[in-house]
Amino acid sequence: MKTLIKVILIVISIGCCLLFLISQIKFEKDADRNVVTCCLTRDLKERTEEICKASDSPEKILSECSELVCKELTFTAKNNIPNGKANCVGYAQLTSAIINYAFQVKNLPYRAKPVVGKVYLLGIDLNNVAQKILPQKHRPFFKDHDFVEVDLGDKTVFIDTSLQDLTGLTFMRINN
Repeated sequence: MKTLIKVILIVISIGCCLLFLISQIKFEKDADRNVVTCCLTRDLKERTEEICKASDSPEKILSECSELVCKELTFTAKNNIPNGKANCVGYAQLTSAIINYAFQVKNLPYRAKPVVGKVYLLGIDLNNVAQKILPQKHRPFFKDHDFVEVDLGDKTVFIDTSLQDLTGLTFMRINN
């Protein structure tokens, strides 16, 4: 019985530490990403419309649309969105397209767009760390990171569906 209690306490402690680390992830936008807008398939539009029927708040729409993107794509080095493969640039493109379509369906005045920036953990620039520890041939891929900026009028939300898909954890940061 004591061993079971110790194991449970260790698992809870590890879980709390992971939640703390995740809560310390921050996104910093450097610039807007100039990309071609993704065309949504009929299936994606229908699934987005279902999200809109079940969602009563912009935040719920963002969360559900992020999950939809993670179901649609798998992470790879090169973008091939029609075949379900993308890097962070493709994830941001598809995420913003789906969110904007949802806002259009719900007749909401908000806008999502792909942006380029940095990801920080406990104040440490993870892109900079990757530049220092990765082999030279992989460094250009990690010089920056794409995610989505959503303007909700009174607040800005940053969403990172590529990290969400890679880790299984939702990465959404709200800035008032």
